[in-house]
Parts: sequence; structure tokens; C-alpha cells
Amino acid sequence: MENKKRFLILTSDAGMGHRSAAISISKALVELYGDKQFNLVVNPILDSPSVSLMKPIEKGYDIGVRYAPSLYRLGYEVSDSREVSEVMEGALTLFLQRNIWEFIQALSPHGILLTNPMFNAPAGKVKQELNLKAPLYAVVTDLADVHSLWFAPGPDLFFLASDWVMVKARDNRVPLRKLQISGIPVSPRFALNKADKAQLRQQLNLQPELHTLLFVGGVRVDHILENLHALDDTSHPIQVVVVAGGNDDLYHALQEDKFGFPITILNFVDNMPEWMLAADLVVTKAGGLIMSEAMAAGLPVLLIDFLPGQEEGNVRYITSHQAGALVQNVGEFATMIDFWLKDDAVQLERVAASARLIGHPEAAFTVAKTLWEASAKVEA
Repeated sequence: MENKKRFLILTSDAGMGHRSAAISISKALVELYGDKQFNLVVNPILDSPSVSLMKPIEKGYDIGVRYAPSLYRLGYEVSDSREVSEVMEGALTLFLQRNIWEFIQALSPHGILLTNPMFNAPAGKVKQELNLKAPLYAVVTDLADVHSLWFAPGPDLFFLASDWVMVKARDNRVPLRKLQISGIPVSPRFALNKADKAQLRQQLNLQPELHTLLFVGGVRVDHILENLHALDDTSHPIQVVVVAGGNDDLYHALQEDKFGFPITILNFVDNMPEWMLAADLVVTKAGGLIMSEAMAAGLPVLLIDFLPGQEEGNVRYITSHQAGALVQNVGEFATMIDFWLKDDAVQLERVAASARLIGHPEAAFTVAKTLWEASAKVEA
């Protein structure tokens, strides 16, 4: 491994987007540079042998945001300023600096990448104390309303999802030379897969000629079952794929239910790009990662749920770009599906065209190449 470039990717499991972005960049490094590199994706909170006061917070994130969304929203809004974030950065450095130091010392990386804002300040402190020359980069994993904590002064470069995030970064006094719009990294397969929809549907045992609706769930996604039943009497020729995303209650309820259209029910999948590229639209919540995947596939997004705080900005981003819509109830859901699919789905194609314009299927490659090139300059 001594002759390989080594990259350390620090991520979090509070929500799915941070780790998904990290894994996508890891795969892009492998795709581009093969055995010339070695990369390690770790969660410095959960994977470190050191005791950390952050572990209960990390493990309790999903429960907290699901069952106390108003409290989460209040905390998010109260803390979303550079002044408060600076206080939080001091605490995070105290709690996490040792954990991050251990991984950096063990790997001696040529480049370090962060996909969660909690690590920016402590990683920056470790780099300063060790006098590291390796580039320290951060990938911001929301589309619009990102928290000020993301913009701690530690990283050398921030990869941003959109020009909306650029505005927030500048408000937090980040210089332009440290900002690059890349999109949120998604699986390299979104950029590499060249099969058309009909081919993919046949490979996935779907009917090639039917409009295909992909529902993506999870432990924090509500309202899927009732919206599915809103389609029972539709006159449009459709088929539905539901990925429960680890929501076992939803998965079992779906299996025991009956629907008025062909349906494929899955729990976890390891080939989400193929399912998305085979679909005509995505129904889900307003998570930055899932929406970025949909846009990378050129799919309209019909939002049925969102988390108070940063996901409200994601809703505004997708709707203002006319790449999707938000519905508040079953009636609105059925009406929107009918509007998109009527008249040979001409409206659906218009929304899909807007989604393609703001999609970044190549984002993981952009980050991987930039990190590789920066590490080469340091060695030279």
C-alpha cells in the first residue's frame, strides 16, 4: 500500500446522505485510478475505539428527527448562524479531535475528504497541529438551505450542490477560491450506465411499455401506503416499484396488501441507479441525496414528505427549478400524477427536461479527480 495514494473519507451515519456521498466518491476513485489508490471510508464517531460523547447523538438522530421534528427544527434554526456555529465548532473539536487524529495518524493520507459538517472544524485543527500538506476537502450534502456549521474554516475547498449553497457559503465569509459547484456526489453508475429505459426494465423484470413510478421510502419517510392506494383507480397504464429502504413495517404492510396495478416491492437494493434510470418519476421525501440521484437520472421528483430545517430548502430548490412538485395529501398526489401522465405524458417530459438541466451525474468523478490532482501537486 506504500506505493498507492491513500485517501481518508470521514462520514456520518446520521441520515443516509452523508455515507452515500462518501461511498460514491470512494467508488469514483476506484473507477478512475484502480489499484493506484487506496481509500478508507470511516465514521470517526462510531468506528473509533476512543470513547466519544457524540455516539449517543449519532445513534439517536433518526429517532429524534422522526418523533420530535418541531424540536429538531427549532434547534436547527437557532443554531444556524456563523456566531453560534463557532461555539459549536469549539465543542465538536473538543469531542472529535482525538478520534480524527487517530485515523489520520494510522493512514497518513495524501488527501482527506469530509461529508459531514461536524468534522470540518476538528479535522482542520488536526491538520494544523500536524502541519499536514494533504488537501482537506468538504462535500456539502444539501441542495439549498445548508447549516452554517458546514462552513467552518478548516477545509481547503468546499464542493457545493448548487449556486444557492454558494450564496450561503459567501454569507459565512468563505472566500470564492475555496468554493466549487459540483453537485452532490451520486453513484458513478448514473454517469456510466448507457442502457435505455426499455433495456433496463427488461433486466429488472418490469414491463417495458408501462410508465414506471418509483417510490423510495425509509425509516423517516411517511405517507407512502396511502398515496399508493390513490393510484388504484388510475386510468393511466402504470407500474410501480417501491423500495422500502429498511422500513420493515412498510415492507411487510406492502406485501400483505393488494393494489390495482403491477407492483414490485423491495426493501434494500444495491442497484438504485438502475431502478432510477428505468423509472419515469420518483416519489419520495426531500432528502438532498435522493433528490440528487433523481436529478442525475433526469427524473421528476414528487415530494410527499420533508424534514423541517434543511429539507425545506430542498423543496424550494426542486420546485423553483420546475423539476418536481410537493403534495400535501392524497388528493393532491392523485391530481399531480394525472396531470403529469395525461396527453401522452407531455407535462412529465417537460419536468424531466428541467430535472436533467440541474442534475450532476458526474459529481462523484468531479470530486475524485479534484482530490487526486491536489494530492499530486502536494507530492510534486
